[in-house]
Amino acid sequence: MIWLTASCSGFAEEPVAPGWKKQDFDFGAPDLRGDIALPSDAALQSVHYLPRQAGTAGGLKVVGKIASSATVPADITVMAFDLEYPAAPLRVCANEAQMIGLDVVSQSVTDDLSGASLRSVQARDGQFEQVAFTRCLTRGTKLLVFHFTAKPAGTGEDAVVKTGKRIETFAATLFKGMTFTDGKPVSHWEGMADIPLKLGERTATLRRSPAWTVAINDFNGAIPAEMHLVRKRNGKDAGLVWLGAFEASAGFDMDRDGQELLRGFMAKQSPDFGEAKLLSNDRLALPDGASGEKHRFHFEIASKSGGEAGDVAAMVAHSGDRLYAVAWWSPAIPGDGRGRFMARLPGMTAYDLAQEAMNGLAGER
Repeated sequence: MIWLTASCSGFAEEPVAPGWKKQDFDFGAPDLRGDIALPSDAALQSVHYLPRQAGTAGGLKVVGKIASSATVPADITVMAFDLEYPAAPLRVCANEAQMIGLDVVSQSVTDDLSGASLRSVQARDGQFEQVAFTRCLTRGTKLLVFHFTAKPAGTGEDAVVKTGKRIETFAATLFKGMTFTDGKPVSHWEGMADIPLKLGERTATLRRSPAWTVAINDFNGAIPAEMHLVRKRNGKDAGLVWLGAFEASAGFDMDRDGQELLRGFMAKQSPDFGEAKLLSNDRLALPDGASGEKHRFHFEIASKSGGEAGDVAAMVAHSGDRLYAVAWWSPAIPGDGRGRFMARLPGMTAYDLAQEAMNGLAGER
């Protein structure tokens, strides 16, 4: 299926398009107030957001709706998250799509990962029933989700593509007219600390939320180099993110040696960590012009004292004589659905930002 694949860029304020207007919105917080562009006959109905309760990972509420019409090609729902820590918007976009049974067609992010777009569909018995476009914006510890949904004119792929393009063109005009009264960009990482990293002549910045503490940072230019970010919650280990850059051994084999590298990392983290069961090993596509090999691994760790010790998601890249690794360990978290997702979100965010920083050190961007 071919759909719009334009990059997800930050939008600068532009003049309102002919037939459109500016409408104020107020979702109940200083950083959730501003203006949005809408067709002249459309209206945004809004309410205030739900503040996060102390001791929880976050709260969410539907704060806005725009009805479809002759000038609005989709029903639009706006959700506001109030989170304990800034979060990766692509993770939130993908989870919301999954929860309502949508299949993702394509995705894109802004250069700093603070904004994300998702294109998705819903089908039944081979017939397309719904087309969706979702835009997620991180604004510090707040996160906005704009969800556009419409039924295609037909059940075939051509109708889906046509509907999807119409929705996304409409959304682009809407967001180009969006501003916030706090004067800040529509998406940003306020509340994060910047950690400078250096490897050889390359430098990168890793954004870190207050959820994480730097335990080790050897990225001062030399190889090998490692960084450990640790997270505690209520006095217990709640996560670890590891970055590593090493000289690759001659004849390095990703399936064999990549797993061995990660198993060695896991074995050092806790005397209670037992067998690490490999759940998946996927080869990833490289950016244009990049050479080497990159894999994504997922392990489940048993506890020697019984039960589960959590899981590890990891990325390992091999390029020339260099090896780059990023891994995230999360303890076992009971439950499912949105509650479990929210509890894991600080770890997902740190892992995604660590991968982006490592891509910079590896010369992939």
